[in-house]
Amino acid sequence: MTSAVDRAPFQASARPAPVSPRRRRPKRVAFALTALVGVVTLITLLLVGLAGGSKRPVNLHFVVPSDYHVTYLVTSAGTALTTEQVWVHGPFESVDVTRGGPPPGASASLTIVYRLGAQVLQAGGAQATLLRVPAAVSSQAVRADVFVPSALRAGRLRFIRWQTVVGRRCAVLRGAGSLRSGPLPALTSSATHTDTCIDAAGLILRETTVTNDHVTTDRRAVAVSVGAASVPDPPFTLAGAPTPFDQGGGAFTALTFASRPPGGSWALLHPPAGFRWTGRYAVVPPQPQAFAGGSNGAPSAGLPSSLVTEIDDVFVRGSDAIVLQQGSSIGGATFNPPARSDAVDLGALGAGQLLYAANASTVTAEPGGGKRFIRLSGTLPPDVLVSLARSLVPQPSGTLQRVSGAGAS
Repeated sequence: MTSAVDRAPFQASARPAPVSPRRRRPKRVAFALTALVGVVTLITLLLVGLAGGSKRPVNLHFVVPSDYHVTYLVTSAGTALTTEQVWVHGPFESVDVTRGGPPPGASASLTIVYRLGAQVLQAGGAQATLLRVPAAVSSQAVRADVFVPSALRAGRLRFIRWQTVVGRRCAVLRGAGSLRSGPLPALTSSATHTDTCIDAAGLILRETTVTNDHVTTDRRAVAVSVGAASVPDPPFTLAGAPTPFDQGGGAFTALTFASRPPGGSWALLHPPAGFRWTGRYAVVPPQPQAFAGGSNGAPSAGLPSSLVTEIDDVFVRGSDAIVLQQGSSIGGATFNPPARSDAVDLGALGAGQLLYAANASTVTAEPGGGKRFIRLSGTLPPDVLVSLARSLVPQPSGTLQRVSGAGAS
């Protein structure tokens, strides 16, 4: 079926005005001028489309991606061909395996596994290692259905054209960087950018990075599998030797829902319909640099004063997730607003910042003179996240209690 975006970009019809038989020459002149204006307009529209694309193309829609497995052929300037395999079971689990040579690839050279609160890394045949990380939607779990409309409006993405990859039609969207690499800044350069082709199922089928007008990396899908059968259990359960806490390996400990940190906190009392509060966790993100110089004058327990700790609340609705992070450093360090963000008013939280990301955008704030931070991220439109941040309710001080049987990990 041919859609509106597949038809000619410019269509026009005109009914000539009645002209007296005695004035035929002006009619021909007017017709010629009208035709010339039409041609110039058409050429201008085509040039604009070729030069920069459209910020808001019509009929550009994506569904929520289900479980999937995509195999990519990766071509990088100056290096040999490699194969990348990605499995995603949203919102938290993903596996990314890099293999030498073209598909199906040789033995794995790097494996990265994400689970809620955990990242496992394995280089070649070496022992896999495990880090405890804050709760977050996997960076591989791109949500085009939520991110693309808002990113187009905010100038983070620009529609370029339609393309077909591995037999699937996809929209090429231009941004300042990879959609898998965290918050996306505004697109400011035509010479350096990343073009990402996403199909109607919300899957990335091609990612081409251009630096100073030269293609540096091209990542193109060669096989796609969608559905529960495409993500068997083994890829997500890779075990790893935990990096010790005092070597910066982090900690992720389940708390009771009644737990509250000393010094007060903020709560999301009314999440959107369908979301369930599934967990509260005491988290120490991986910080090897904090332990490099000993205790650094820590006030208690020999912990570095620069060590950052946080409480993470997780809310889930099917493939959707909301994560509320709030924390501080042991020594009371000041947190600065993130760079390349949009300023937003967060009501009682004060000035805040909005970061656009393809997996989950984030609203941040630094209340208390920057001595604390609050981050609210989720697979929701940015304006909804801002409203949720404004709805956070202050809570009194309390104590932290582990879930029975849940030791520090």
